[in-house]
Amino acid sequence: MTWRNRSGALAAVVIVGATLWRAVLVASSYFNQDDFYLSARAYAADLNLAFLTQDTAGHVNPMQQLTYWLVARAAPYDWPVVATFIVGMHLVGAILMWHVLTRLLPGRWVRIPLLVVFVSSPLTLATSLWWSAAMGLWPHVLMSLTAVLFLLRADQNAGRGWVNVLGCLAAVVMGLLWHERAVLIAPTLFGVAVVLADDHRGWRRLTAALRRHKPLWGSLALLLPAYLVTHSLLATVEGGGSQVGQALRISWSFVVENVVTGLASGPWVADLQGGAVQPHAWVSVTSVFVALGLAVLLVRRGGPSAWWALVFLAGYVVADLALVLGGRGGFGRVIGLDPRYSSDVVHVAVLAAALGLRGSPRHFGLAFERAVTWTRVRTIALTIGTAAYLVGAAFGTAQLVPHFQNQADREYVTTFRADLAADPTVTLVDDLLPAEVVLPLVGEDSTLSRVFAPLPEAPPFDQPSPRLRRADETGRLLPLVLAGAIPMKPGPVEDCGYAVRTAPMRVELLVDLAAAFVMRVGYFTDTESTVEVSAGPWQTQFLARTGPNEIWIPVPAEAGDVDAITFSAAPGVVVCVASLEAGLPVASEE
Repeated sequence: MTWRNRSGALAAVVIVGATLWRAVLVASSYFNQDDFYLSARAYAADLNLAFLTQDTAGHVNPMQQLTYWLVARAAPYDWPVVATFIVGMHLVGAILMWHVLTRLLPGRWVRIPLLVVFVSSPLTLATSLWWSAAMGLWPHVLMSLTAVLFLLRADQNAGRGWVNVLGCLAAVVMGLLWHERAVLIAPTLFGVAVVLADDHRGWRRLTAALRRHKPLWGSLALLLPAYLVTHSLLATVEGGGSQVGQALRISWSFVVENVVTGLASGPWVADLQGGAVQPHAWVSVTSVFVALGLAVLLVRRGGPSAWWALVFLAGYVVADLALVLGGRGGFGRVIGLDPRYSSDVVHVAVLAAALGLRGSPRHFGLAFERAVTWTRVRTIALTIGTAAYLVGAAFGTAQLVPHFQNQADREYVTTFRADLAADPTVTLVDDLLPAEVVLPLVGEDSTLSRVFAPLPEAPPFDQPSPRLRRADETGRLLPLVLAGAIPMKPGPVEDCGYAVRTAPMRVELLVDLAAAFVMRVGYFTDTESTVEVSAGPWQTQFLARTGPNEIWIPVPAEAGDVDAITFSAAPGVVVCVASLEAGLPVASEE
């Protein structure tokens, strides 16, 4: 029975508690980096096959693209919606893991500590606090656990064989639609099948696993090459490849400082920069000794497949590392410290431990049992071990949460939207967002006009306006001042400057200007009309209102070298351009 016993009830308590706690942490996080520019791209795109399969930094992830598209239109930058999605995946993953553990270790209380490791590991926490990273982790984990669950059903002759095969294949396909890392589901299934082959010894386990699930392996042998060929045609790997020395440094960081430290509930003390988590040396050394001790304990007290379970785990870590080196090795050692690329190891580590414990004795020996009943020893040992892990996870969580909750991004967007709500009539100068929000490496996709296009406020950008504003580094929308302002040459008409009529009127600048700039034009007229403005190939227009007024006009770089601005008014209307100065827009200090 999965739930209707004491261990099942305790598992439910663990899952609910962990889900609520992670919900609190995720609710306090926010969008970051890729979330912004991928949402902007999705909003600007049509929902078609080209969009769903487009290359995004070397990834082809149709389901992620679809998710960005739906959220950008239905709930743009609505973090509670996204947070619910992330926490929901965490909850489903925990439920799937309990079902897997119950099939592997029916009736065993050791399932509870293994479940605790899965639901509370700090290694998956940093990834869960970032939307795009969570979409790269949790769907893969869910599909991996689903495939393993169907494989266990097949191994235990539960249900119809063809249903289990189709379940495994469907999970692999869905995983691949979410993220390329799902190619690891196939070797995960094979590793589990090998460890389960208890009726064979040595390398004969491999052939036994192959024979036992021939339809599954045959189908995967057709599916995966077809996928890899298709992926290679659609995507270009960015940042792949590295020198031997660099590869060794990445490998050390990935395996020791990232995977081993994370699985041991760390990092308890670490230096954090960007996505990299650098644990202190003593943390890594302690984690290695803890990992070795647990491995020895598993081999000595585990079941007949304990060694193979450790080989399975090591093989998965090596495969994960190969993906990192092949896809991101060019970024150097720092990529090996990023938990995004290792957090999927947690579910395999729990699987490996459960596989290794299958068939293990439930007591240490009759002599010891005479002194203390095994039930009491087991309860004390499991309780102490679980408590120790939770304490370590608490320290690891305390290290990661302040850094990965993206509070600066939340404050920037909140301030930006609050200022828009306070004055919805403003027009904004388009600019790059701060690098802490979106790196400028993505070009136009890191501009305010692209990133905030999905917002319901729909602010206008780079249009003539008497209320032109610029966002500062905190997201505040401030009035402008012009840096290095260049004035116009004095106008020929006294008390008017330049009398603009239907015929184009050139207003010359004292110094030629190049690249983008902003003009501040002072004018007056007695008749409201539209005024045409041009410079080289660029042109725009504004509504000249009666009386003395001021208009701010952004001029893009496409205007080229500008020595004069040309104005023209409607027939029968005179607009006096009394002043004009041009320069770089700078947010004023209030």
